[in-house]
Amino acid sequence: MTTKTKTIKEFYIKVDGNETRINKYGGELIDLIDDLGWDYQRMGVSGREIYDRICHLLGTIPEDEVYMEID
Repeated sequence: MTTKTKTIKEFYIKVDGNETRINKYGGELIDLIDDLGWDYQRMGVSGREIYDRICHLLGTIPEDEVYMEID
């Protein structure tokens, strides 16, 4: 008889001013979002807006900026 174990992943990201506190999975998530930035130019307008909002929430770019200016 085999038993399945339930995997629980807890993501912890706390942004407090200029300080960000994370656990292992929170760090991995931020790294993946950062890697997604390489595709920013290929995203549609709404995709870039969502990416910018995520980055604002994470504090990786200031609230009044975008990840990259696209002409």
